[in-house]
Amino acid sequence: MSRKFSFTVQYSVPVEELHRALTNDEMWQARFAGATTATLELTHPNGPGTIQIHMTEKAPEDQIPGIVKKVLKSELMLERTDTWGALTDGVAKGGFSGRSSGITTELAGAFELRPTAEGSEIEATGTIDVKVPLVGGAIEPLVENLLKRVMNSERKSVESWFAAQTA
Repeated sequence: MSRKFSFTVQYSVPVEELHRALTNDEMWQARFAGATTATLELTHPNGPGTIQIHMTEKAPEDQIPGIVKKVLKSELMLERTDTWGALTDGVAKGGFSGRSSGITTELAGAFELRPTAEGSEIEATGTIDVKVPLVGGAIEPLVENLLKRVMNSERKSVESWFAAQTA
């Protein structure tokens, strides 16, 4: 059984600048510079002003919730691919997909980047499916919270990167 979700991450950065950062290789390379257990692949299959970000990371053992540790078959590897389209009339659409090994999890959905009075925001909507008998439904909210934490961490990285570019 899958779980639907929707949440919004607020940015203090104007939408044009946020889109420029999200589609910039240097920003993503800076974000992953200290991630020793992660890989990052950046491509621009749809041309300038667009990006595809493919990320993998081994989950640190001490950050894996107990309920997940009980059903892990091997080390927990996380994989996520984000895409961002061009900015058109102040809005950019994107998508994401993710999965894990060690526990069968699938994540998919859409992003919408749009302006706000204070800057901009990204709305994420999608579904999570953890294919583990009995406890999959209990793990799905954990996956949603992990995605929220990751996106808020990305917000901090983008805003720091943006501030360094304008300094």
